[in-house]
Amino acid sequence: MNETDEADMPMEARLAAALAEIKALREDKLRLQREVVRLRGLLRGEPRDIRSTRLNEALRE
Repeated sequence: MNETDEADMPMEARLAAALAEIKALREDKLRLQREVVRLRGLLRGEPRDIRSTRLNEALRE
């Protein structure tokens, strides 16, 4: 949507569009943060299945 289209939209519609964009951006941010954590783990040579020490100990028993 360009600036001309936004100027023709009612305020409520502009607000709804802005809120939808904010929600989408937050979801993207969360997805990217998870991807960064995953990639950092790969760089450190950690196994793909990263589990807590307690969980690993419990599974060994």
